Amino acid sequence: MKYIIKYFLNVIFCTLTIFTSGCFQRKDNVLRIGNSVEASTFDPNFGSSLQEANIIFELFEGLLVADGKTLQPLPGMAQSWTRSSDGLEYTFILRDNIFWTNGDAVTAGDFVNTIERGLSKDIASPWIDLYFVLKNAQRCYHNEVPFSEVGVEVISPKILKFTLEHPTDYFLSLLTHWAWSPINRKNIEQFGNFFDRNNRWTRAENIVTNGPYLLKSHEIGNKVVLQKNERYWDAHNISIDQVEFFGAIEPSTEDRMFRTKQLDITESVLPDKISLYREQGTLQSTAALGSSFYWFNCQKKPFNDIRVRKALSLAIDRRAIGELRKRGPGFEAYALVPPGTMYYNSQPLFQEDVEYARQLLAEAGYPDGKGFPEFTILYNTSESWRMISEAVQDMWRKNLNLHVHLQSTEWGVFLNDRRHHSFDICRGGWIGDFNDATTFLNLLCFQNNNNHAQWNNATYNQLLLQASQENDSNRRSKILAESEVLIIDEMPIIPLYFDSHCHLVSPRIDGWYSNILDWHPLKFVSFK
Repeated sequence: MKYIIKYFLNVIFCTLTIFTSGCFQRKDNVLRIGNSVEASTFDPNFGSSLQEANIIFELFEGLLVADGKTLQPLPGMAQSWTRSSDGLEYTFILRDNIFWTNGDAVTAGDFVNTIERGLSKDIASPWIDLYFVLKNAQRCYHNEVPFSEVGVEVISPKILKFTLEHPTDYFLSLLTHWAWSPINRKNIEQFGNFFDRNNRWTRAENIVTNGPYLLKSHEIGNKVVLQKNERYWDAHNISIDQVEFFGAIEPSTEDRMFRTKQLDITESVLPDKISLYREQGTLQSTAALGSSFYWFNCQKKPFNDIRVRKALSLAIDRRAIGELRKRGPGFEAYALVPPGTMYYNSQPLFQEDVEYARQLLAEAGYPDGKGFPEFTILYNTSESWRMISEAVQDMWRKNLNLHVHLQSTEWGVFLNDRRHHSFDICRGGWIGDFNDATTFLNLLCFQNNNNHAQWNNATYNQLLLQASQENDSNRRSKILAESEVLIIDEMPIIPLYFDSHCHLVSPRIDGWYSNILDWHPLKFVSFK
């Protein structure tokens, strides 16, 4: 309750500040960023949203970092690396001058800590599948072999070796993901069990990090404040002294704060103002490697019936949703994997068909919607998802005569309900972690902790395993395409639209570039 009260007080404070500030000019060396939702964790093993990643990327640095413009892997904690001729072994040499914020040296073992912790079922990390490229990692997760047999080895405090299960062309890009960031085991164990999800080590007063910035404060319901880390190996090239992430503000408040120069960068843009800001030159937008959809709870009646799931999907007008979002045609999703994914030719796999949807619903025992139980769409508090859910609610009422309730919850509560499958249908979405179709298709593997549908198809799981062992890119792409067809045939999700990234960026910002992953390392950002 106190967090809810604090949230509303913050909204009132921000609004009053906006209207009393006029058009003052800021000249401080503080970067203020809208982050849309409250970050529920700063733990690299847990962070599951882009908003959390925005902060984790600044607190922790992995072996490699992504270039802010091209996303190409660049040296981070590692100064160099080699790859074996068969593509199965990678050896990384760490820098000499790398330290944690408590003064400890960053060592190869710190990277092993992350993987060991991430593969623990007690942790239930959403990023388990990223580690499965390592030899025996999947077998370790299923308790078939000890962690000592996983393909990661400390050669010396400054040398780390990975052995892969099979050649993985995108492995270097994979290492730029925050889930591979090192963690300080001593720091974690100071506040509880190393494998305890509820360990208090990530609180501002406890956390030890190694990235460009350190965690200065976290005001729940207000903002996260980061301060330049003077122990960081490249601190002399960090231009911005302090960064503030505002994580509990609505798009309309973000818009007002940007116009009065209280935000330098927004997380979102009001749909009806996209054209205006594009003309003014403050809009940065690009197609995203991302899909938005609804999850079905496939273990819950009547959504355990394929016919019901397909009927609901076929009765949605995706073009109308695109117009609602002011994105126009071309963003409607008729598959899971978005266009532009490397080495994969994404194709529309179905179309709307209201008559067929009614037929399927009748075959499932609900002619004209009769006897169909009332159900709820769960989504996190968001103006955009409210509009989309209201539109879908109306489409299902008109097209299928179904009665749908809407439930909006705060981000942390939403994540908890989704993780525990406490929903009928819930908002879903995925921004690619690396440019490959498997970053989307792996979501529906039964053992994946991000498979919130609890969908299990043995043929699908086998196809993805087969694709992971295929070295020929053309054959691999065909196998992956076959697996995506299975998704559409059984519809454990409802594809809605392919994402785009839209931000308002102050003209005084330099080094903030649009890219398909929407990653923006602040070590490359400065004020003009």
